[in-house]
Amino acid sequence: MTIRKHKPCYGTMFHDTLHFQENAPMKGKVFTFELDRIGLARSGRTISADIAEWDDCIECEEFDHCYKFCMAKLFCKTPLNTNENAHDELEDI
Repeated sequence: MTIRKHKPCYGTMFHDTLHFQENAPMKGKVFTFELDRIGLARSGRTISADIAEWDDCIECEEFDHCYKFCMAKLFCKTPLNTNENAHDELEDI
């Protein structure tokens, strides 16, 4: 099996969902989300996309398998994010 060399941004469209920061943007190459908390209550959550970065991604020759890889990472992290030790913000996302 040959090891392929990928661009440095490969697999980084989304922020690492296993490491949350409250009240701070969690930025991937394309998608950013933020969970805002004031005291004990969640005050909001936002998701945004950088369209210029998305356009850059879809022009890339690695887009198809990079996107699949990003989605696979999200899928694999889902069970870890929804166990009893996960942040309560994840339960209703």
